[in-house]
Amino acid sequence: MNPSKLAIEIPLEIAEPTTGMVQAVLRELLEHVELLIKSGQQHVIDLTSLPLNDSDKRELKNLLGKGEVSITLSTLGDSKIFETGINGIWWIKHFNPNEQLLAELIEITTIPEIIKSHPDDIEQAAFELKKLIENNESGEEV
Repeated sequence: MNPSKLAIEIPLEIAEPTTGMVQAVLRELLEHVELLIKSGQQHVIDLTSLPLNDSDKRELKNLLGKGEVSITLSTLGDSKIFETGINGIWWIKHFNPNEQLLAELIEITTIPEIIKSHPDDIEQAAFELKKLIENNESGEEV
């Protein structure tokens, strides 16, 4: 083998430059975290509506970090929700059944709305629990 003809492949990722929007998003996050503290007011930032490129999103995600909570909801498509390393800031991605990204959001809240049980569902839960109790008292197998 001729050493002068050896080719070494070096994987290289060319990332597009950031747009400078990350600082603006961080300022908006601070403003809404302060509102959440003062008044309990929640806020949603739709990242898909902002002029952020992939490098911006990667930088923002790295700056915010990852918290302790990570949730996947499976409905018509998956929703992936994770708490960032900054309390009260949640990163949410909604996908269709073909795993295409439909929406990417940041929610400033104590807990994202999509995680909360709907009052109708809680009413149904009470009905089901009463039924379980009645069946259990009568000795029926559940």
